[in-house]
Amino acid sequence: MLNLPVITLSPKGAAWWRRGHPWVYRDDLRPGQAAAAGDIVAVQDHQGRFLGQAFYSAASRLALRRLTLDATPIDQAFWEARLTQALSFRQKVVGDTTAYRLIYAEADGFPGLIVDNYDGHLVLQVHHPGLERRLDDLLVLLRRLMPVESITLRNDSEVRRLEDLPLEVRVVHGTLPETLIIREGEGEFLVDVLKGQKTGLFLDQRENRLAAAAWAQGDVLDCFSYQGGFALHAARRARRVVAVEASAPALQMAQENARRQGQHNIDWVQANCFDFLKNAVGAGKRYDMIILDPPAFAKSRSDRPAAFKGYRELNRRAWQLLKPGGVLVTSSCSYNLSPAEFLEILRQAAQEARRSARLIECRGAARDHPALLALPESAYLKCIFALVNP
Repeated sequence: MLNLPVITLSPKGAAWWRRGHPWVYRDDLRPGQAAAAGDIVAVQDHQGRFLGQAFYSAASRLALRRLTLDATPIDQAFWEARLTQALSFRQKVVGDTTAYRLIYAEADGFPGLIVDNYDGHLVLQVHHPGLERRLDDLLVLLRRLMPVESITLRNDSEVRRLEDLPLEVRVVHGTLPETLIIREGEGEFLVDVLKGQKTGLFLDQRENRLAAAAWAQGDVLDCFSYQGGFALHAARRARRVVAVEASAPALQMAQENARRQGQHNIDWVQANCFDFLKNAVGAGKRYDMIILDPPAFAKSRSDRPAAFKGYRELNRRAWQLLKPGGVLVTSSCSYNLSPAEFLEILRQAAQEARRSARLIECRGAARDHPALLALPESAYLKCIFALVNP
């Protein structure tokens, strides 16, 4: 056995580990065991057979995050090899943009770590004490293996509280401009790394924004527009775009993006999207394309009933507002809602709206957000393209 703290799994926990899922919950450990927060531990089954290595959490209900299935030494060379693999993968799948996800947590072998690259300005979210304790070494690797202008920690996610980690936002290397400019397809977008949602932009929707633009025509409605990503791409083909967003700062950034790109065919509306859709139905409005990109409605399983209701209402209104032959681009980023369940919600919503529709495409997150087959939670984003039958 390695010279590490040893954690023994229950029979249920061992079966779960062998299925390949990279997380083990505290209920699936043999009772009376502990290690320090962020320790690397040797994992064994209830019969003492070695299963691999994992990060240990002393606070969270999620006790173990798998690192290996063997006894490979977890040292600087180990992390360098994983970072090199992540860089190589992005070189293969990322194109037509200067902003992308470089490290996607467990999918890249870095449990609890997100790294986004905004044209050389890196933004990190550290959600686990295992990598928090090794952060300095990781920063050295990042600076050695790629060009880096600045590194910022966006450690303000509430997830950190589950691990008893402090919330903070700070620049730890280089100089970060107040606003960054990145390229996506034919457009340029402003990014506020320190105050924007997530790490500044919703990079997971990048390929869906570009794909949706190919269907844009006539009058387009973009709800939950944030900084205007879908709207700005669609405006290159549409006659007119109405972009609705509740956040005034996000809308201001979107308008500045439009001015920079010389796009004048977008009407920016600050409003609650549920109210806007309801009023538009009452006013008899009709659109050739509607885009729905709401926040996660089901952040936990207890949220599911309300989430089902919310998604069904949004999509029912959208079906009502689409012209015959119109296109619906609708998303859910709730991992507690399965792709099959989301499709069923869309079917129910279309039925309630008395519309017949065809499924064009089922999409997910951009390819720089790879999902683990054994971790369904990493395949959280659903983006559906559908067409209203004439």
